[in-house]
Amino acid sequence: MSDPLVLLGEVRTALLPNSGGLAAREAQALLSLLPGQRVLMRERPLPLAVSPSSAIGVDCKLATVSRSDSRAIGTVAAHAILVGGRVIQSSACSTVVRTADKNRRPWSHYLKQVGTLEVWHRIADDPSAAVDLTEGFLEGSSATTLDLGSVSDRLLTRVRTDPRLDQQPPVRSSATRLRWAARVAPPVGGAVRGRTLFAFRLEDENTRSVRIMVPTARDLAGVQRFCEDLATHDWLLSTLGAALSEAERPAPERDPAVELAPLLEHLVHLWMPGAHTPPRLRELWTRLESDPGFTRQWTAQVGHLRDRLAVATLEALRSSKISTIQW
Repeated sequence: MSDPLVLLGEVRTALLPNSGGLAAREAQALLSLLPGQRVLMRERPLPLAVSPSSAIGVDCKLATVSRSDSRAIGTVAAHAILVGGRVIQSSACSTVVRTADKNRRPWSHYLKQVGTLEVWHRIADDPSAAVDLTEGFLEGSSATTLDLGSVSDRLLTRVRTDPRLDQQPPVRSSATRLRWAARVAPPVGGAVRGRTLFAFRLEDENTRSVRIMVPTARDLAGVQRFCEDLATHDWLLSTLGAALSEAERPAPERDPAVELAPLLEHLVHLWMPGAHTPPRLRELWTRLESDPGFTRQWTAQVGHLRDRLAVATLEALRSSKISTIQW
């Protein structure tokens, strides 16, 4: 197999629709999506469960900025993740490589390479193909090109509608979507780059994009796990921020304590940036902590949350005291 041109992926993140968090045995049962294959489990520093990867066959075009012909055949690898027994994710990824044979092969050939797409046509021989495919996927995807969103959304729906879940989440929240593309950075002066290049952008209220260039091909192996970790913490930030904004809106008979207390109880302890990121990519968290300052924002939001709950408690005590005196 030739060296990867680019890795393309998408992560959907949401709250598990269950009134309580799942213990290790329950998480394992929920994510046993393929009979006979093991669910990967990790308990420290934060519980993590990863389902076995399933292969979805595709024969489609890849989005490109140059609009070059880019037919690809192969499979998308998709798995589900449960973080802390509370946050559920679906993650779909494919490694795009140049085809070694210009003739289409039987499906048995492609199914042996789970998560690999072989690209045909002239784009495969273009030196700028990796850039073209990266920007095309993040900026120009359409209904007629590779749609990892549908793959990840279908898997997320499958897990969230499992009959073992009671469909009574303690917190109101929306799902987020993180699309990412990673490739090997071109050498500088014939030498390998010394650090990973990284760009993270909020596209809209629920969509994010990530561009990553790693020094060597072996560094690509950890990119998907980093993006899943990033998506978890971005979702936590977004969910807490949205809940605080909603609590600021005046509404009759609204009890801020009832709305905000579940956030403190069920989500705040899940904040552990980099806990499940491979060592070679943990430097990216150092940069995220510097700019835009993930933990600074989280700390400020949690402080605001605690202050709002304290004020709501004092107001409730004062109302109770006044009512008692009047009686």
